[in-house]
Amino acid sequence: MRKHVLILFMAVLLILTAACSDNEPERNTEKVVPVVVYQVSEREKQSVSRYIGTVQPDKTVNLSFKIGGRVESICVKKGDTVKKGDVLALLDKADLLYAESLAKAQLEMALAQYEKAFNGATEEDIEQARLNVVKAEDAYRYALDRFSEAKELYEKGTIAKQAYEQAELEVKIRESDLKLAKEIQAQVQKGARYEEIQALTAQVESARTEYNYRKTQLNEATLSSPIDGIVLDVLCEEGEMAGAGYPVIVLCNEDRVVHVGVPEKELKKFTIETEVVVEKDDRTFVSRIRHISGIPDTMTGLYNIEIECDGLDEPFGATVTVQFSLGQVKGIYIPISAILNDGSDYVFTVSQDRAERKNITIEEIDNFNARVTGLSSRDLLIISGTGRVSSGDRVTVKEVDYGTDN
Repeated sequence: MRKHVLILFMAVLLILTAACSDNEPERNTEKVVPVVVYQVSEREKQSVSRYIGTVQPDKTVNLSFKIGGRVESICVKKGDTVKKGDVLALLDKADLLYAESLAKAQLEMALAQYEKAFNGATEEDIEQARLNVVKAEDAYRYALDRFSEAKELYEKGTIAKQAYEQAELEVKIRESDLKLAKEIQAQVQKGARYEEIQALTAQVESARTEYNYRKTQLNEATLSSPIDGIVLDVLCEEGEMAGAGYPVIVLCNEDRVVHVGVPEKELKKFTIETEVVVEKDDRTFVSRIRHISGIPDTMTGLYNIEIECDGLDEPFGATVTVQFSLGQVKGIYIPISAILNDGSDYVFTVSQDRAERKNITIEEIDNFNARVTGLSSRDLLIISGTGRVSSGDRVTVKEVDYGTDN
């Protein structure tokens, strides 16, 4: 019995020993990852910055009426091509025509009275003076009625203060005209002295000034294009009230420029002399910087660079690639594909047959390469196999790239 137990014990011991012997090579075997490396070296390359730009009009004009009023007609629509002098919009001219006609009549009356002062008054002159007073009284009463209506509407908040003040001014003008007509009537009836003739001369000039002012207002009820161009936008509808100076039509000329927004930290790289090329698809346009803004855009915080391009015919709003040449820069350039990120940018290099992690800082992107700091010349950068290694893994270099174009 004892002999059988001993034999069984020896058998178990032999099995365990054999198992331990089989596992020994597994514990001693270490994974070796084959990799391709690039020997890092410092190089001097042309530094280039690329941005996306947008095609914009070279010149934009906001057009408005110099006087306020109701918009009677909009003669163009967005996208229309216009020539210099084309009519774009019209204000209602009814009140303006009335005011111009009245001013013309007042001028003619003042001129007539001036002439009568030299020739003396006839019965017809006296009668005409009386009729002029009647006309002036009618105009004054009409202005009073219009002012009363305007005051009531203004107090209700249905018309603008400008319209109310215009009606109030009209009353004062018509009151002055009535006073003038009565004075002229009195002068006609009693004859003119030298002083009165001088006064009539001044009244003629005043009436002429008023008439010219009313004619100008009438002309300003027509909004015409100051340039050949394209209608970018129409900001008012027919029937709406347009305030003096309020933009109604936005025009642009057909010349094109490119706008590029750059962040503040990059702005110092650019000057008016910086070489620039604009590209669209397979076309390249000779370009130059025209203006660099010193004030950031309030919406984006970017600084605008305006670029002139020879022969650019892309539509407004189109995007283009803008390439700035910033001169020769010396540094270490590596393939972007070799850069990994886990919250920080890093790469793997080979040191003593093992993968070593090195954190880097990307200074500039140039096509498929990046200029970085954190590496030294002659470092062996892993460029193939990075997805299979971890820091400290044993590696074997199966190929070294000494490329001169990275």
